[in-house]
Amino acid sequence: MNSNIIVFHDSHEAEGFVRGVAFINKYIEKNELKIKLQFIEDFISDEGEFAYCVSIVPDDLPEKGDYGYES
Repeated sequence: MNSNIIVFHDSHEAEGFVRGVAFINKYIEKNELKIKLQFIEDFISDEGEFAYCVSIVPDDLPEKGDYGYES
């Protein structure tokens, strides 16, 4: 398992994780940082089925749907 992938067996645990990251992001935005989560579709392993790739990025990076975002 890669160190930036977090896996959950349960959707409720994954949902709680996402809510927790949103809460943390409110506190670290003053440092112009945010925790970015990307849900990994169709992830299946012995460790679980709900997986997120986690990274810490500058808060001013454009996101999908933002003007100037390039995919």
